[in-house]
Amino acid sequence: MQQPKNLKRLLRALSRQGLDVSYDNKVYSICLNSSLNEHWQDASATTAEVLLPEDFPVEAKALKQLANLANVRHPQGGCVCRAWATPDFHPGDAGVAIGSIVQTAGMVIPAATGSDINCGMRLHVADLSIEQFLSQRDRFVELLKGDYFFGTRDVSLTSTPT
Repeated sequence: MQQPKNLKRLLRALSRQGLDVSYDNKVYSICLNSSLNEHWQDASATTAEVLLPEDFPVEAKALKQLANLANVRHPQGGCVCRAWATPDFHPGDAGVAIGSIVQTAGMVIPAATGSDINCGMRLHVADLSIEQFLSQRDRFVELLKGDYFFGTRDVSLTSTPT
């Protein structure tokens, strides 16, 4: 398996910033290192995960924001159970990385909802084999350009397909 360029250097830099990061099978696993968790009664840090291609640029600030979000605890018992990030993952201005996804118990984190919802993510479902898709790839790329760059997508507002 190929790993991102300069991965060892990146992991050392992140460790100096208080993050334990591993990269395996295109997934970064990030958690605050144990020395940062001493002030919590339960010193086990929640691990966050990000699925990214090998050469996708990784921003340390976004990883730190995701690790911090993964470890939010409420004094009366609420917590973040799991944290992930979407492929459009990048640092956010409010301390929460854009593209963060969290599962919580006993609390809601308004800042995690954010103001950049769906800023770059789309889900396209096609009942095609990979061979069928690849035979029409250029056509799909042109159609997707409209969705992403020109606002030409036709979004159904009902639960029944049009």
